[in-house]
Amino acid sequence: MQTKAAAGQHSGGIKVRICIVTGLLIPALAFAETATDNSCPTLVSAAFTTAVEEREPLAQLTTAPLSVNELLFFTAIQDGNGEQLHHTWSYNGEPIVDVPLAVGSDYWRTWSSKTFAGLDLAPGGQWQVNVSTESGCELGNWTLTLTDDNAATQSPAPAASTPPASEKTSETPLKTPPEKAKGDAVDLSENYAVIRQLLDLGDTRAAKVAIRRARQLTANPQQLAELDTLAADNEAFAQLDKLIRQRDVHGARELMQTLVISISPDSPVYPALQSRHRLLKRLEGNERDTVFQAASSP
Repeated sequence: MQTKAAAGQHSGGIKVRICIVTGLLIPALAFAETATDNSCPTLVSAAFTTAVEEREPLAQLTTAPLSVNELLFFTAIQDGNGEQLHHTWSYNGEPIVDVPLAVGSDYWRTWSSKTFAGLDLAPGGQWQVNVSTESGCELGNWTLTLTDDNAATQSPAPAASTPPASEKTSETPLKTPPEKAKGDAVDLSENYAVIRQLLDLGDTRAAKVAIRRARQLTANPQQLAELDTLAADNEAFAQLDKLIRQRDVHGARELMQTLVISISPDSPVYPALQSRHRLLKRLEGNERDTVFQAASSP
């Protein structure tokens, strides 16, 4: 799964196009719970969509087919200059990722997107996005329901902008679950590749889901133990990320010193940890490399 964020001012010509089958064109704003606090920015519009053209959503969706590979969530706000929006994506009520989005002017249009690698999706599954601000304003909640490919219809749009999606769907898991009674080791290389990619993106919530999915595929004691260790490493890395986002450099530095010793260099978490180490150095404004040097000392 990848998460991307994009933003645009009132004018411009950036075009983002995602070529997949869309769902019904139904306005979602009417179902939102919007904030009424005068100190909060005004939410002008918000919707799930499959593409953004000229900084406007190509369609406003409440349903989408299982074959969808990526969804975008679009918001336009007024009087939010200097604020930071949060798009918190959840699947069936379980938080997956929080996407921070900077607001650069009084009227600002911005969007986040999600690709769905490594997630076990099914017809009737629901994606939710909660929109809030860093200052605590709750701007609304939106829901999109996944459908069988044949049940979703395409919304009106130029034919060239929405060619049919691939017939491949997300119903097929990465690996067929083995017979757990045997306890034999299974090939989890694809699962580990997905987990590593998610960690490189800093998407620890999605990595947690992918780790849990991998655990369902094996009954081998050694593999289960390795996945338990990976889950613990992922949780620790998530805590480190939180400290860095909060600009708690001292706390992040202390935790970093522990993690570079406790997390194996063979762990999928370790490359992401090195990336955060470089980020932490930039936040500190110096070129010291004491943590990883200490970790490699005898």
